[in-house]
Amino acid sequence: MVIEPGTSSDAELAPSTSTCASSVSRCGDEEGAGGLRCLPVTSHRCLSCTPGPDRIVDHDRTIVNAPRVFRGPATSLHGGAAAGLVACLADAHLNGPAVRFNVRLHSPPPLLTDLAYRVELDEVGGVMRFEIGPVGSAVLSGWAATEAAEPVVPADIVAELAGHATLSAAEQTRFDAYERPPTEEFSQCFGCGSSNEDGLHLRTRAIDDHRAWIRWCPSERWRDGNDLSMLAAIAALDCTSAFPLQELGVTVEGETCLLGTYDGQIHQRPPVAMKGDFRIVTAPRFRQGRKIYADIGLFNPEGEVFITGCATWIVLAAA
Repeated sequence: MVIEPGTSSDAELAPSTSTCASSVSRCGDEEGAGGLRCLPVTSHRCLSCTPGPDRIVDHDRTIVNAPRVFRGPATSLHGGAAAGLVACLADAHLNGPAVRFNVRLHSPPPLLTDLAYRVELDEVGGVMRFEIGPVGSAVLSGWAATEAAEPVVPADIVAELAGHATLSAAEQTRFDAYERPPTEEFSQCFGCGSSNEDGLHLRTRAIDDHRAWIRWCPSERWRDGNDLSMLAAIAALDCTSAFPLQELGVTVEGETCLLGTYDGQIHQRPPVAMKGDFRIVTAPRFRQGRKIYADIGLFNPEGEVFITGCATWIVLAAA
């Protein structure tokens, strides 16, 4: 999906975050806003930073460089993949696995371009702030933490989404009854594009008047040891929360949704070896003028939760 350029009027979209108490620096490279610095890492390795076709993070050089497979629009990084790469940054720098993250997209991150990343840690290494891109004009920023002080999606909403991981007969009938025609504009999108051979091909459809759903069987390409690639898992929860908005009556024909922020929680790492396939269930929380808040979750067929998120989408007026 499209990434919205950040503006001062969008400041209220970002959830409240805690301020890091102090900076931990391991190198003297360029310093960004608030004391963020390059922190090279040598021990962490995952699919997103191991040399290969899907590498997007180089910790030795402290850069991000997105290959074309991860495009959203034709020349820029997919918003969900941008959020997903934060799991790699966080796991590399925090003192434990990341369970909570917040990502804000300021402008379209270009493909095939070296973008420096800078991070700042709190005193105990449990919270990381980051920015990606030139100092003073970052394209991406946010934070990640090893603990979730508050759930991203309220427990009752998670339970409600989980209850639809396996469809009833009526829900299956509704799902089968409609398929939105593909659009050329996003045909190569990593998340939903029908023409991206290496993409996820996830196009949620309504199962009732409030929720949408899709089954996901990740390809072997996204295996990361015994787990599913975190970048792929988080990216799977991007387009899927916006794709059904028109069908659910939240947007009208001609309106385009732009991603402003993504707030996520990792309840547990999705395993590769699992009985059945993954289920993605989403429901828009509410629309307020041009802003749409949408909840989404990744589950197994029994409704066990792996990742939940809340995306803030900005609506452009219909032409």
